[in-house]
Amino acid sequence: MRNLAGPLFATTLAAAIFAAAPAAAAGDAETIEACLKTERDAGRSGRECIGRVSDPCLSQPGNDSTTNMVQCVDGETKVWDDLLNADYQRLLGVLPSTAVESVRQAQRSWIVTRDADCHVPYDIFEGGTMARLDSANCVLDHTALGVLQLRDWHEMAQPN
Repeated sequence: MRNLAGPLFATTLAAAIFAAAPAAAAGDAETIEACLKTERDAGRSGRECIGRVSDPCLSQPGNDSTTNMVQCVDGETKVWDDLLNADYQRLLGVLPSTAVESVRQAQRSWIVTRDADCHVPYDIFEGGTMARLDSANCVLDHTALGVLQLRDWHEMAQPN
């Protein structure tokens, strides 16, 4: 039965994480957007913006339990996920039809890869509390990098 649970879990990982994710705190999206603007204006990728919300949350007193740490990470992931969805729609709006299908296919593949990658900690730790935190960080990283990719593609499609 364990063999069936792994693939099923991988396909529903993101849905479970986002359903359990707390609402983003007021200003979190603005914090990340401001960081992304600063990074892009400086000619950098924006990777330094990953953790901009969760890192301060993790350093708050009382956020040292696994549950609270996962909530910090999931809160930032929610911001990046909202950006991902908005940027995806914005990108589709500027692409020729042949490129739209390429982007859709790439995003479908990206979801499968993200889910598979972020399931690995559960297999390594055989469940356990570390798996929750490592998986949450994996989803955060993948989602944020997905936003950066979409923004790069948008820049290619519609240079300044």
